[in-house]
Amino acid sequence: MPSRIRTAQYAAAIVGLAISIYLTLYHYAGIPLVCSDTGIINCGSVLNSPLAYILGIPIAVIGIVFFLGEFVVLYTGNLDAITIWNLIGIGSVVYFINLERIIGKICAWCTGVHVIVVILLVLSVYEMLGKGAKHKTQG
Repeated sequence: MPSRIRTAQYAAAIVGLAISIYLTLYHYAGIPLVCSDTGIINCGSVLNSPLAYILGIPIAVIGIVFFLGEFVVLYTGNLDAITIWNLIGIGSVVYFINLERIIGKICAWCTGVHVIVVILLVLSVYEMLGKGAKHKTQG
């Protein structure tokens, strides 16, 4: 039975994957974007910016790949791999937030994904520190 931390990680990854799929469908299927389109919070301005693509691929697709990778590393149970994967995610978040800064608008959905990636890293570090403390008390 998975720990509460692992269950929370899977739940966060499911939400992140769902948002990434939604944003990908916006790009490819033209589904409506539920987000403000005026002011600083303007998902459309961010998602339609040329900066929202890497090698012609919407960043949302990269989100899908990231969260599928998250499921793989969570399944392995390797705390080092989980933490490293989430550190890569944080690096991506910093890059994507910088793109929003350059665009001058904030995508609320993207921010939700950013928060989820931060939560995943915090949970993985917390789990790693907890395992380390258990080993010290047992040894």
